[in-house]
Amino acid sequence: MNNKQQQMIDFETSWYTLGGGSSREITEQFGLTDRDFFAQVDQLVDEAPPIGLSNSELLRMRQVIRRRLWMAR
Repeated sequence: MNNKQQQMIDFETSWYTLGGGSSREITEQFGLTDRDFFAQVDQLVDEAPPIGLSNSELLRMRQVIRRRLWMAR
């Protein structure tokens, strides 16, 4: 995982309890649309789940990611 990918995971780890980061912050920090950001984070979480999250926290994070992907259609 490169530095940008780790920053994306860290960002979403800190925001998933609030429904994910705001679209504005995602664009400002990563230069990505919501759809692109959450698609990449979804793949990263599947490949290397964030360390320190319980199974229930990881499940909640995945639910938020997939909901945001659905909303970005």
